[in-house]
Amino acid sequence: MGYILGITVNTTPIPDPSSWNYEIADLDTSGKRDATGTLHRARVATKINYEFEWKGLTWTQLQGVLGAVTGADFQLTAPDPRTFNTPHTGTYYVGDRTGSAHYYSDARPEIALYSLKLKFIEY
Repeated sequence: MGYILGITVNTTPIPDPSSWNYEIADLDTSGKRDATGTLHRARVATKINYEFEWKGLTWTQLQGVLGAVTGADFQLTAPDPRTFNTPHTGTYYVGDRTGSAHYYSDARPEIALYSLKLKFIEY
């Protein structure tokens, strides 16, 4: 796994994911439509949420990524999908952590690669 995308958790680099999804969300304090159907809203922030998935991590890489996201919150730097040439840094927390182990040898069960999926939600 490479480190081309420059993703960091609290300035610690983590491997580039095999795939990633993003969600750009507008947060409103209120919003309603008037009699003509025009929306009147009070947008207060735009947040970027990410879902990263890794396939083929080693045990050491898996431990490194999971260890980086153990805190209640942390600084995540990842590509900004709106520009891609500039990173986005924000305060995040991680949702459920899901993954699996894939064993490649019956004779040596310690030979395995791991998958991991994490959803990063911006505060």
